[in-house]
Amino acid sequence: MKFKVSLIVLLLGFVSGAAFAQYMGTNQQSGVGLPFFELTYQHRFDADLKHHRLLIMSSHLYDDLTFIKSDTSGFDTQFEMLFAIYDQNENVVMMRTVNRKINVPSFDLTNSREEAVVLKEEFKLPPGEYSLLAKATDLITNKSAKRKIKFTFKEFSDKPVALGSLLFLQSVTQDSSGQVVDYEPTFSNNFTVKAGIFYVYYDVYVKQIGQPVTLRYIFKGEKRRSKKKIVEIDSMITVIPQNHIFSQLFTLKRERLKRNKYLLTVEAIVGNKKAQVSQSFSFFWSTVPSTEEDIDLALHQMSYILNADTLKKYLNASLEEKKAFFERYWKERDPDPTTAKNELKDEYFKRVNYANTYFSTMTQDGWETDRGRILIKFGFPDDIERHPFEIDSPPYEIWQYYTLRKTFLFVDYTGFGDYRLDPRYYDMEYDY
Repeated sequence: MKFKVSLIVLLLGFVSGAAFAQYMGTNQQSGVGLPFFELTYQHRFDADLKHHRLLIMSSHLYDDLTFIKSDTSGFDTQFEMLFAIYDQNENVVMMRTVNRKINVPSFDLTNSREEAVVLKEEFKLPPGEYSLLAKATDLITNKSAKRKIKFTFKEFSDKPVALGSLLFLQSVTQDSSGQVVDYEPTFSNNFTVKAGIFYVYYDVYVKQIGQPVTLRYIFKGEKRRSKKKIVEIDSMITVIPQNHIFSQLFTLKRERLKRNKYLLTVEAIVGNKKAQVSQSFSFFWSTVPSTEEDIDLALHQMSYILNADTLKKYLNASLEEKKAFFERYWKERDPDPTTAKNELKDEYFKRVNYANTYFSTMTQDGWETDRGRILIKFGFPDDIERHPFEIDSPPYEIWQYYTLRKTFLFVDYTGFGDYRLDPRYYDMEYDY
């Protein structure tokens, strides 16, 4: 995989002069020869008022698929996607296999991390508790990757109002009447830029047709450090539904969202009855951050690949100098300047976002924690051994990086999820 090799070479070449020769490893889940895929889903209501509709979407980067030279022209690949739905007793209730063949005209496209195949499959299910197994198999190499999610569908037809899950979209196609006919979903609730339109799409069920429904949208931005959420946008509209089930598309200019992490709550109010659903989302740096707060945060998050003097210099510089440095720094390390994206920069801040999502504590953002730092620098481990309920020791995790020959032990001494790197493994981090 071209991206994997370029990532390591570039970081070793450009960052080896920094303190402790810090560098960032590759994403161990993508770009390593496995048919890695991203997965998202949406819960909707069926028109029969008895069933739910589960829309499953998967995204497969060309770079994560294996291409071979075609017998005719270009390069071919083929993969199979298995979707299996289990009930709470682990019985298979539905199963579907999707097969895709792809031909590209040039070798460069086989390594693209911009081009992707997006699959959309829908299932009709009664109320109940379920789990979904999604498994991708590369039919060229027979290697596979899988994801599993759990979900619960409840009775809704006896309620005055109900909401389906929120789906964030990158782009939308509408017909002349304004109905959504196609869209591109986000796959991690992360957006790369604070420009353009923010879309959220969802279903509403009402028991009484023709009665006014108030839809309220509350955006709470997370204040850095304190973790306190501040209401930045509180908007309401009223609609008169002509059907029991109708879909809503809410749009907002992204420039109105000033912070980097948000919680969106949607309320549907009928009389004195209310349904509510919430979903978090965030932004990561793809373009140059435009505000003083944003650029300072981005520079702090780059502290693992900047030496202390450089970081201090530009934190004290003017806004324009900070922006120019940020742009220059990543441009010089762009593994493929012929593409619009900077894959290295995107990968770095995706890791920052992942750390913030899963490793944040009461006192630290996820990227500042020990697990966040190791993840950002070395990528996802090959194996994680978790021990959350040991009798004679506090919870701990062992991260293994087989290719890099590194092992890290994290211990939760407080019992509140604040995992710290065991001092015996400090040298491992800087031993190259």
